[in-house]
Amino acid sequence: MLKRFFQITFAVFLYFCCLNLNAGTPELFGTSLIADLAEKVSPAVVSIDSVHYVRRRQFEGFGDPFFDQFFRHFLDEDMRGFRNNVIPKRGSGSGVLIDSAGHLLTNQHVVDGANEILVTMKDGRKLKASIVGQDKNSDLAVLKVEGKDAFPFVPLGDSDNVRVGEWVIAVGNPFGLGITVTAGVISAVGRELSVDRNNTYKNFIQTDASINPGNSGGPLVNTKGEVIGINTAIIPYGQGIGFAIPVSSAKRIVKDLLAFGTVKSIFLGIHFQEVTPKLAEYFGIPEKGVLVSDVQTGSSAEKGGLMPGDVITAIDEKPIAKVSQFQELINRHGVGETLEFTIIRKGKTLKVLLTAEEKQSAKKIFRQNVLGVTVEAVNERNQESYSLSVSRGVVVVSVQEGSLAEKIGIEPGDIIQQINNQPLFSSEEFYQRMGRFQSGDRMLLGLVKGDISQVLLITLP
Repeated sequence: MLKRFFQITFAVFLYFCCLNLNAGTPELFGTSLIADLAEKVSPAVVSIDSVHYVRRRQFEGFGDPFFDQFFRHFLDEDMRGFRNNVIPKRGSGSGVLIDSAGHLLTNQHVVDGANEILVTMKDGRKLKASIVGQDKNSDLAVLKVEGKDAFPFVPLGDSDNVRVGEWVIAVGNPFGLGITVTAGVISAVGRELSVDRNNTYKNFIQTDASINPGNSGGPLVNTKGEVIGINTAIIPYGQGIGFAIPVSSAKRIVKDLLAFGTVKSIFLGIHFQEVTPKLAEYFGIPEKGVLVSDVQTGSSAEKGGLMPGDVITAIDEKPIAKVSQFQELINRHGVGETLEFTIIRKGKTLKVLLTAEEKQSAKKIFRQNVLGVTVEAVNERNQESYSLSVSRGVVVVSVQEGSLAEKIGIEPGDIIQQINNQPLFSSEEFYQRMGRFQSGDRMLLGLVKGDISQVLLITLP
């Protein structure tokens, strides 16, 4: 009897498990969701063919008349048909139409240096396109497709709230085969990828939807039929690992490219660094955030009340865990826009408002903290932490990597007691005096390192 009871109970359990499984399947399996998405999105995805004309380098010879004549003969044979030694260099990729006027979003590397651009629509039409604007830093470009009729397009969605495991489709032109649809899930967010020595792209969406050469510039689309990413990169030696630029990061860039043809970089006047575990322990703050190491005199940051030593934990209510997130959130804002910073200052949580200014020159120098250090007044806490033997001056809390301070041997725990024979009593006084120096000025620092007093004469860069 008991055995029979357990058999019935187990059968009922299996029945309800099957019901629950079947209840979830209409989301994807057993439905035409992917097919419907593909049908909706594909008409707005194009194949891009570009031509970049490059001039062939003239054959300069080997220094031997026989070999020179022999190789010149064959090289000239190969180059016949190309006038003035100009060779067409061809490239291909994908793109997605983002409005009915024919504006097209793609990767900058797809059209880099292009002299001619031809796009192929899903229906087979071949149309000319021109570059409206491009930005190498973000690897994004906006094109304008020629045509009188309204174009099909895919709306830009919101990539901030995507979740790992969500279904997506990638649409593009892999290997020049034509418009192709693949499906997968979001595998991770916030990925960093070093493309080469000079370029590290940050905050990628990772997906296992198949992305291949030629897919660059095509859209990554959510189940609502919205673009949430621009497919950009793959790992050649890996399978099922592709990366897309989040569309929330791309929106401001697209806006600038449409309006100005270029991206207007913003300037806040902040030098910052990662919050390390040691700094977090010292300041008594969470290990997530960005430490302000310098604020430029007269900048938006100074006007808004930001100070060296502040720890930024959020921008516009979006939490910050690392420097790359901070930079990405900053770059979403255009000139004249207001940013709300959440900061921790001396244990208190505060809000400050900063207005983004246009970056005028890359030559701007942070005179207020030319040494590249964060300091605070000597107090009981840091006297105990660093075993300080003096009670006057400012203690160095952190030193920026590659800074002047690092080069001359200043370290955390060192005490700066004087600048040009004038005593220091507070961090505010230190930063004010630093702001008065100009490039080429000489500075005399009175420094205490351990139990040894030193005087350093420095010529500022």
